[in-house]
Amino acid sequence: MLVTSIALALSSLSAQAAPVVGTLNGSTEAPQWEYRGSSNEWFSRYSSLISSSQLQAFKNQPTVNTDLFATRTTVRVSYLGTGAARDSNLFLAGTGSFNTSSFWNPVYASGGTNNRSIYDPVNSGNLLFNTRAGCSYQQAKRGNSCLISELGLSREISGLTTGEELVFGLQALPLVFDGINIPNTHYFFAGAANNNRDAKGWDDGSLHAKLLDLGDEKILVGFEDTWLGAGSSSDRDYNDMIFLFEGVSNKPDKIPEPAGLALLLGGLGLLGATRVKSRRR
Repeated sequence: MLVTSIALALSSLSAQAAPVVGTLNGSTEAPQWEYRGSSNEWFSRYSSLISSSQLQAFKNQPTVNTDLFATRTTVRVSYLGTGAARDSNLFLAGTGSFNTSSFWNPVYASGGTNNRSIYDPVNSGNLLFNTRAGCSYQQAKRGNSCLISELGLSREISGLTTGEELVFGLQALPLVFDGINIPNTHYFFAGAANNNRDAKGWDDGSLHAKLLDLGDEKILVGFEDTWLGAGSSSDRDYNDMIFLFEGVSNKPDKIPEPAGLALLLGGLGLLGATRVKSRRR
């Protein structure tokens, strides 16, 4: 059992109290399985925390806007699996709101979307998971026996405000191997299609994530890690990387405002005190 704790401040992401990302717990010893569907994804790896029937239910879901809002001050994210050959990093791109220009301007200033050696927007302060760590496509191709080291692990994001929007990004890394030729690093974001539309025209303006609401503030979110614009050959199955988010909702109108929640709790307390007094009479 792997149990670690890391406190990393994300001061650049919010004007409010900085969220903190930390690894909670998990086990790399948990069974990992491959998806043997029509595409025969022998290189895929899924945690036993998600079943093949749940995966199929997710794949059959329609693609809808995946805006996520915190329903608690702490949100938990668990990594459930990947159906992609490409390695990626899941990171917290923004809280409260996401400004595409603010994200892209320093990337362009550093010389382009794939120049990570000069500027890398993903760092120890906002990185959540490396999706093929310990079992790259190349390693799986050679023996198909390796395990993904971060699969089944969970992280938490704390210091949030109830009702605050969370935008998660996927940094899809280059893969040039065995006939696959993706030489550049790409960035795709959950949430509205506008999160994937840049003023300089780099991105495709498409939805790159979809969700399956499990109820009880738990939502499965899966990403599509390739270009979805004109000429795309993507399979659009959105199971390239799948995560479980706990303490979130995609319906902001269902989340009480913090002030309103405090008022409600105060009112309930006053009501309780009144009832106690009435019993004493």
